[in-house]
Amino acid sequence: MKATEELPAVPDDGLETEDIGPWGEAKYRLVHTYAEMFVRAMLGKWDSLVYVDLFAGSGRARIRESGKIIPASPLLALRITDGFNKFIFCEKDSGKIRALEQRVRLSHCDADCSFLEGDANGLADQVLHAMPTPGRGFKVLGLCFSDPYSLSNLKFETIRALRSRFLDHLILIPTSMDATRNLASYLKPDNGTVDDFLGNSNWRDRWPSAERRSMSFEAFLTNELAESMRALDYLYPGIEQTEQIRSTPQNLPLYRLALFSRSKLGNKFWKQARKYSTPQRGLFD
Repeated sequence: MKATEELPAVPDDGLETEDIGPWGEAKYRLVHTYAEMFVRAMLGKWDSLVYVDLFAGSGRARIRESGKIIPASPLLALRITDGFNKFIFCEKDSGKIRALEQRVRLSHCDADCSFLEGDANGLADQVLHAMPTPGRGFKVLGLCFSDPYSLSNLKFETIRALRSRFLDHLILIPTSMDATRNLASYLKPDNGTVDDFLGNSNWRDRWPSAERRSMSFEAFLTNELAESMRALDYLYPGIEQTEQIRSTPQNLPLYRLALFSRSKLGNKFWKQARKYSTPQRGLFD
């Protein structure tokens, strides 16, 4: 499958499948495009490549408006030819993770996969244990995709707990569909949702100044998360290098996809992936 093509429709297999809006296809296409570039560039340079999906779901999604069923991020990662050596899927919904496991066993029975059931924020130690152990002459590199439904689903301490390994992080930031919509509630001192997401509680001190400069809360939140990632030695080329996903046909902003890598090469590939994953556009257009 070329990155510029729509994701392939798959038949209904009767297993649990979550419903998504049509914009979800753009998200999965972009994640898949970056994952494929990541693998192609790193293959042979690292001894083991690991894919981690902290909110894996069932592996398939049904677009509400059309009824089209598409592979979601776990199965797209598994489709990459000569790709990742190890897959780690986290999901707290028992029905979804059982459906994902069945689908993987049917179509990718030879893949080395770990299925971790539970809240991703309590699974960091298990994720690290499931990853191959690096050592002298054995290098391990991973790509971790975090796709939370809302800010409350992802705590920064989970990202911090994984810092001991070389991991690129692709993070969905629920900017407009959650953060902006619920800003009044999140600003209350006794609400710790944003505090936990960002890994700090003093963001409220900086928000009034940003608001006076006419900065949107979605931009502010994205930049604040970036500062937390910088403290873990991740690079951040700026909000213009994040991908804003919008609803269709209303074209309203929903969330942002941001890459955090410790390598400038990762940011280069992310820039290309954002361009290349757009239908009808080629890598070097």
